[in-house]
Amino acid sequence: MPVPKPKVAAQPRQLLRDVVYQQLRTAILKGTLEPGERLNDDELTAWLGVSRTPVREAIARLASEGLVEMAANRYTRVSSLSGLAHAEAAALLAALQQLALAHAEDAPQRVRSAAHTTAEGLADRIIEQDLAAYRQVNDAAGALVAGLGNGLLTDTEIAARSRVSFHAAADDAAIDWGAAGTLAAAVSRL
Repeated sequence: MPVPKPKVAAQPRQLLRDVVYQQLRTAILKGTLEPGERLNDDELTAWLGVSRTPVREAIARLASEGLVEMAANRYTRVSSLSGLAHAEAAALLAALQQLALAHAEDAPQRVRSAAHTTAEGLADRIIEQDLAAYRQVNDAAGALVAGLGNGLLTDTEIAARSRVSFHAAADDAAIDWGAAGTLAAAVSRL
């Protein structure tokens, strides 16, 4: 008997290290893992139900993105919040967002529509300096960058956006609310 063909296209398989990376990144950005909190391999493997290898690979990737700090034989911990780290990452993220807006017509219509829907209505919340809205508009622009289909741009944007989202909560983070409002307006016009 021939194997039946699936009616829906199969989802691409993800490597375990990528799944663990996403789970840890989400936990850091949502505050489940707090700034300065030590990351213990044994605790993380038990929590995530995986072996040490994907945890270590995910932590190395998070360290390269500035969300985790490591000192050999001393500690591995969630990075401390920093206004300077926010400013540095925000400058790069803004450049990537402007590039994406300039080439928005190259992204599929469904991507532009989804970014528009996400950004719509955020301008008022950004005027009120709502941190969640700031993160959401960056996510909407991130979807647009991903829609351009350039893997290097996408990876760089994700790393910069992760840093911006995380460090935006720093007491000394100087968020450019005007630029965020302008971005929300531009994305909502797509």
